[in-house]
Amino acid sequence: MAGDPVLLAQAIGNLIDNALKYAPANGGITVATAQRPGGAVEVAVSDDGPGIPDTEKSRVSQRFYRGDASRGTPGVGLGLTLVEGVARLHSGALELADNRPGLRATLVISTGMPSRASEPAS
Repeated sequence: MAGDPVLLAQAIGNLIDNALKYAPANGGITVATAQRPGGAVEVAVSDDGPGIPDTEKSRVSQRFYRGDASRGTPGVGLGLTLVEGVARLHSGALELADNRPGLRATLVISTGMPSRASEPAS
């Protein structure tokens, strides 16, 4: 796959950081990779924390948004915004799903070249 290794590392790091913040003490965190039909690659980070209510899933990738469950934790609400931006730059997506309990956050990356439309003009 073609992509920016620094941006991809930052995005995956943000997903792992979120899982560490919200998983309970002695909780479980799983990082898994897979190739999807059609060639896209996914990196999924799952935890067994409180998860994100369905009513908030569409909002958590907005800049500075802090859901009720995250108000008392460190951070300013940019982590998932960055992950979604990196995903879009790589013609992919950020998918959030229930892990029952917890959250499964999946960074989906196209195996083609990153989109240049989002890059600043030189």
